[in-house]
Amino acid sequence: MSDDSRTPPHHLMSRRAMLRGAGLLGLGFGASSLLAACGVASDGNDDGDSGGNSGGTLTLGIDATSAVNDPAFYTSLGDWMAVDCICRGLTFISFETNEPQADLAESWEISDDGLTYTFTLRDGVTFHDGTTFTSADVLASLNRQFNEDDPTLPEGSSRPLRSLGANVASLTAVDDHTVEMVLSAPDATVLNRLSDIGGRIISSAALDEYGADIGKNLVGTGPFVFSSATAGQQVVLTAFEDYRGGRPDIDRLVLQQVQDPSTIVSSLLSGDLSATQFTPYSAVDQLKSDDRVTFHDTPYSFDAMMVIDARRIPELAVRQAINLAIDRDAIIAQAFSGVGALPEGYTIPPSQNGHDPSLADLSRYDPDEARQLIEAAGATGREVALMAASDSWHPRAAQIVAQNLTDVGLSVVTDSVDPATYFSRLLDPEDPFHELMIWERNSYIPDPDNMIGAMGLPSGVYGDFTSGFNTLPGSEAFADDLYEAKNLPDGDERTAAYSDIQRRFAEQYMVLSMLAYSANQVVSGANVEGMNVAALGSHRCFMENASV
Repeated sequence: MSDDSRTPPHHLMSRRAMLRGAGLLGLGFGASSLLAACGVASDGNDDGDSGGNSGGTLTLGIDATSAVNDPAFYTSLGDWMAVDCICRGLTFISFETNEPQADLAESWEISDDGLTYTFTLRDGVTFHDGTTFTSADVLASLNRQFNEDDPTLPEGSSRPLRSLGANVASLTAVDDHTVEMVLSAPDATVLNRLSDIGGRIISSAALDEYGADIGKNLVGTGPFVFSSATAGQQVVLTAFEDYRGGRPDIDRLVLQQVQDPSTIVSSLLSGDLSATQFTPYSAVDQLKSDDRVTFHDTPYSFDAMMVIDARRIPELAVRQAINLAIDRDAIIAQAFSGVGALPEGYTIPPSQNGHDPSLADLSRYDPDEARQLIEAAGATGREVALMAASDSWHPRAAQIVAQNLTDVGLSVVTDSVDPATYFSRLLDPEDPFHELMIWERNSYIPDPDNMIGAMGLPSGVYGDFTSGFNTLPGSEAFADDLYEAKNLPDGDERTAAYSDIQRRFAEQYMVLSMLAYSANQVVSGANVEGMNVAALGSHRCFMENASV
């Protein structure tokens, strides 16, 4: 998602990076503890088993859990996957289509000036606590995202909708089933953004009861009811009998923390894990050839990239040379085991509207031209620092990039960083390795505003803290250009506007070198059916139609 605040929010980082390692929780699972945890989760004796039509247990492997499931508080992907299952919002994007659909709002009207959104709420929807969904729940849920002083916010809240809130002039309940949102300036991405985690609607009665502890007692209208959670281990959810879309097929959904790559693979093959999108790339060939699992065709939805800090590498020619030196085919083959594609549309992956293959030249491989640029700039032999997280695809990509840059005349020093501390170092321009930084961005909202709209924003995390783009002449104009582009209707004109922005951003500044498009590849047991694979590949969790 995109957020314009200059305060670096957790949700703007690669969400995978925060707790992929056991560093923050210190509670990674090995094979024996995984088996024990799954046994407890599926024994049917506790944790609020629905007792309805038995559909068994589906166990998803997740990166981590802090046992705090709150739309306004990010700690791990696993926690927000739980929020996805427990709560739903006014709108919904399935990722099987990129268009916002009606959810808790059955319809809406937008004024001609684009400032007033009038939502008609769905009637007869029940929360897990038995209360009836009304406009009061919408106001309570959204206002805590918009208001940093809301008493129901836990300390350290990331509030992913806070920049939307900065543009909301008023949010009022016309009646029990009508909500009016008035903006200060038009924003055509409102319906998209309300579909994301921050837009999830919580029972106002539960907020009154639990306050800032709502993340330990989350109550929504979604297909699964919160049952229990243990930090560093698992979140257990049970089927909601009165879910408005019909009771889920499975009785129980367990989100199980598993951080060791070999344990992920062995648990998928043994059936102790039903599915995960955290499959190690190194196991791709093994899993593709094993009929005990299904290797899903997951859309390429995230950008693998390298951020170049223009404050540390001030010459555009040198930054351009670095971009030209990178062998992206080698990165796809070796770091991603072939699960990837060349970044032909620059920052906008092929799963999104606005993807434009005419931008392929922005990521071309030309080591001869790179070497010439380095020599002309008098940079031959210059030492450059490169850092990357020490997990997943990052180390091998960093090795390839380091060799590529050495081959064109640079001297590269590298640092492999624990994932738990990597993000804080990205935000520190004084870090000694803050020159070249391997990173990634996922498509949590499948829209160009979530990609180039965030990465090209001078005041954002990418434009300010990591790349120093905002220090370069002319960068301030991109804020207005991106604002205009996001307010165009989807179609050729909007695509052309984003393509023009990306071409100027790359050719005139080159602070983001795209390495590849890839997927958080979804693998499941052969007996698992009905999962929304496209959503899970973007770390969104819609399991109401899944079965085992």
